[in-house]
Amino acid sequence: MCNSKQKNYRFARVRIIWHIFRFLMIIIIGLEVFLQFYNPFSTRIKHNKVLMPKNVVYEINQNQTNAIDSHIFHSKNSLGFRGDELPETKSKKIICMGGSTTECFYLSDGKDWPALLKNKLFAKNKNIWLNNAGMDGHSTRGHLELLNSQILKLKPDMIFLMCGLNDISLDTNNRFENKKISFWRKLYNQFEIPATIVNLKRVELAVQSGFNHQIVSDYGAMEKIDFSDSEIKKSLLEEKPFVKGYEKRLTEIIKICKKNKIKLVLITQSILFENTIDVFTDVYFGNKKTGNKNGNWMGKLLDLYNNKTLAVGKKQGVYVIDLNQRMPQDSRFFYDGYHFSNNGADMVADIIFDESKQLFK
Repeated sequence: MCNSKQKNYRFARVRIIWHIFRFLMIIIIGLEVFLQFYNPFSTRIKHNKVLMPKNVVYEINQNQTNAIDSHIFHSKNSLGFRGDELPETKSKKIICMGGSTTECFYLSDGKDWPALLKNKLFAKNKNIWLNNAGMDGHSTRGHLELLNSQILKLKPDMIFLMCGLNDISLDTNNRFENKKISFWRKLYNQFEIPATIVNLKRVELAVQSGFNHQIVSDYGAMEKIDFSDSEIKKSLLEEKPFVKGYEKRLTEIIKICKKNKIKLVLITQSILFENTIDVFTDVYFGNKKTGNKNGNWMGKLLDLYNNKTLAVGKKQGVYVIDLNQRMPQDSRFFYDGYHFSNNGADMVADIIFDESKQLFK
């Protein structure tokens, strides 16, 4: 009798587990089907491929700052870039590559620095086609993939590449380098749920780093945080392997451009959060909290990458525009400490145009 009750109990428990499992599977399958047809999360990198959002328009309203438009209109062309469609007539093709500081997602069409640079160049030479191929969050890994998979097909004459910031502490796992994909990996790559989870994780990491477009209306009111010199020094030593990886990828980009007869111009990155004082408000940025660091720490980290950009450019004979050196530490030129405001993008375009005029003679 006891054994019969135990068997019935075990059978009932198995049935409950089976019902729960079946219920969860129905939810997962339903969610996967839904995401296949409509994914509300912007997925620009899916597994080992870069997905440029083609022929889309973003309209955003904001009232937190006057540094950018209150109504933002941002559109992508059939290439997934910002700018005019590729003309049928032969033109000098110029492409601007980089992360969010190149894409300028929260600046309206025509106000991103590549568009402003195009206008300045176009005034001198009407036979120029320039597009903005920047992508939010892209590091040199993404630049390499985009260069090989899409940019080279366009046979550009020149590329402006602003890079370094998104390579800070970049992990060693490079999904783009794995060209041999197993059957199970190919099957996995067909599903939207894992791709969405990975991209949401990237958003979380962006929040932790402070790179996620958090508009700052009052830099003086920002939280303060201090770190000892020994803590920062230790982190800079731990960063060396990541800087080495950055150097390798940057050198590979240069190698590809030389092989394809593309004139490459490198651009260092400029941010507010360094061990400096705002020339506009006199706010000291060194102890301002940004992500899980402060301005002093973040500035020293970025210096490692900017200095490496300058060193690699010199070694490889590639022209480098040291934007970090020329850009004023002025909060009017940024809306969150990392991304350029309307005035900032105009300043960046002026600097790049001034520095690169000699290349167009």
